[in-house]
Amino acid sequence: MKLSVLIFLSALWLPLTLCAHDADSYGGLYRSRDAGATWLPADGGLFINASNTVAISPIDSNDLLYGTDTKLMRSKNGGRDWHDQASVVAGSIFCVAFVRQSNVMFAANGMQLFRSDDGTNWRAINVSSTAFPIAQIATTTSDVYLAGNDGLYIGSASSEDWRGPVKGLPEEPISALIVANSTPQASIHAVLGGRVWRSLDRGSTWQQGEGDWRDRRIDAIAVHPGEPKILWAAGASRVFKSKDSGATWQPHGNPLPDPNIAIRAVAVNQAGDVIVLSTHRGLMRSADGANTWVKVESALPLHLEPGPLLQDHTDPNVMYVGFSLRPYGEAWRAARHAAEQKRTDEARNRYTIFVAGVGLISLAVAVLWRRRVGLPHQAEHKAS
Repeated sequence: MKLSVLIFLSALWLPLTLCAHDADSYGGLYRSRDAGATWLPADGGLFINASNTVAISPIDSNDLLYGTDTKLMRSKNGGRDWHDQASVVAGSIFCVAFVRQSNVMFAANGMQLFRSDDGTNWRAINVSSTAFPIAQIATTTSDVYLAGNDGLYIGSASSEDWRGPVKGLPEEPISALIVANSTPQASIHAVLGGRVWRSLDRGSTWQQGEGDWRDRRIDAIAVHPGEPKILWAAGASRVFKSKDSGATWQPHGNPLPDPNIAIRAVAVNQAGDVIVLSTHRGLMRSADGANTWVKVESALPLHLEPGPLLQDHTDPNVMYVGFSLRPYGEAWRAARHAAEQKRTDEARNRYTIFVAGVGLISLAVAVLWRRRVGLPHQAEHKAS
């Protein structure tokens, strides 16, 4: 009797065990509604391996674009339901963006940039192959900025013309890119070579921000909610703050406990006392203005590293963070290698076509020359 009961209970328990979802077995997107204190899955049931990027519509905060390691998805109800966007937007999606005050959207995988004017129909648009992979996309009401592999590219939200890489910036990949407000005269801020650069004239000229950087490398940058002149930067295990649109920077609070933590993104609440950092050691949070730091656990996959970190513009206490089974650095290196290989193949093909063209032209010239030289001989032969 006891054996039968044991077998019966085991039979009930086994299917539940096999079907249960272990949060630590996947990456994915998580949402917090209390400034990063607690988190819950925002893509439940999708079983995502890598959450690469997310964007929130400036018109409707329930409208989300979500890029994963395999597809582009969209939710119009705050993540309760997700829908594949289009079969044309395939592969690992590294960045997505909404254009301010419009329905225009952009998404990029490692090889192509895509645009949609209605959120349903997507098309690939022409950008120099040297720009790929694109790390980030930032927008104003009129301009679109691409953090390209070889520098910054600038385009119009109403056309598909691009210029770049722009002059005045170091010839290095851009690791972070933000626009401080939505006006056409917005300040643009980029992180290159571990330093923060800014432009106040739509990317025409650039100045490096001044600060006591010493040997510290800046990795991430963010705008204070509702205060476009207040900026936050993070790197080398600590946070920096600017109160003058990035002209000058000062260290803020205390450094993180570990001096070797790589920071990928920073988010700050409205009051400025809660600071959340996405790092390669997990999600770090301070509730006292960066004086003390703790690692956030909640329902997050603790053995994975977080990547993208984003705030809701209508409620800064609402935050999204993504996790990936594959380290983000490894995925990005693979994307850069693939883009470089594509450029090499394109250059080889162009060279092959050029050589073939030269050969055909040379052959045609030789044939014409032989005919021209041969005509007098033919005439003499007929005359004789």
